[in-house]
Amino acid sequence: MPSVKVDVLLERKHPKLAAFVVIPASRVARWKLTGTTTVEGTLDGFPLGRRSLHRWDDERWFIELHRETLDQLGKGPGEQARLVISIASAALPAELQALIDTEPAARRRWEAHTSAQQRMLREEILGAKSPATRERRARRALLPEPEPPAPKVPGLGNSPRALIVRIIGERLPGTRCGPYSDVQVGMPQKVGCGPDELVPADVAQVSWETSVEVREQDGRPAFRGRAVNGPPRERFLYLTWIGREGRAKPAMFRRAKLRLDAVPGDVLAKALRSGVLVGRLALTDSDGMPVCASVRPPAITWSEG
Repeated sequence: MPSVKVDVLLERKHPKLAAFVVIPASRVARWKLTGTTTVEGTLDGFPLGRRSLHRWDDERWFIELHRETLDQLGKGPGEQARLVISIASAALPAELQALIDTEPAARRRWEAHTSAQQRMLREEILGAKSPATRERRARRALLPEPEPPAPKVPGLGNSPRALIVRIIGERLPGTRCGPYSDVQVGMPQKVGCGPDELVPADVAQVSWETSVEVREQDGRPAFRGRAVNGPPRERFLYLTWIGREGRAKPAMFRRAKLRLDAVPGDVLAKALRSGVLVGRLALTDSDGMPVCASVRPPAITWSEG
């Protein structure tokens, strides 16, 4: 399919929502789209990566934009940009295809997915940079390990209990990491937002605090709070890494998920008595870059405050 070039307006309905661009349906009519489609391309020459083209109505389609895309552009809502897009390859990642081909159980689970679910899983796996991570994501989705029964946490019941979660980061990677300079780190205090405060990544130690509530739900601890992200059984806090690549504007390039669902039950019980849960971790990964992805013990040590 030939690519589509169109001048678009950067838009945002509300400061808490993602920015987006609208594409007239007439410009993509030749593609004969029937639903959400994965595209790739550029915005003012900056790569968009693989993005979802959504149908708005009979006259319009739209693409949501990452915050870092706007940071790279140096533009905001109300400004115009040149969008160039084409339909992305629908081929499955090699790691996912191999799993489907060699594991009957994985094939059955894959075929039980709707086409939309298959597309979303394909994109989630393609979003991983390394083959090992792509394989892990494929196995986690199609060959999930049975969940062990959750241990009972003394002091936890149906009524929410308030906790202060304090995160202490040590061994920071420095303000220059790989191709990135002016590296900083922060913990977003509200879901869907960036960090309110950023700390240079060359300090000796950094700490953050946030308020959460926890109660028992379906036999497991259930966390909630302004900074708590993720589905009910996979709650986490984000650490966001901001850096500058070349002459581009500073933008997010890595995030770490501090998994609250991995807090040991005995530690959580003690923290409920003291009112403070402390997580301590090194912020430099084994490759010398900032820590990222899901962080569980022993990479993070949880204790009561």
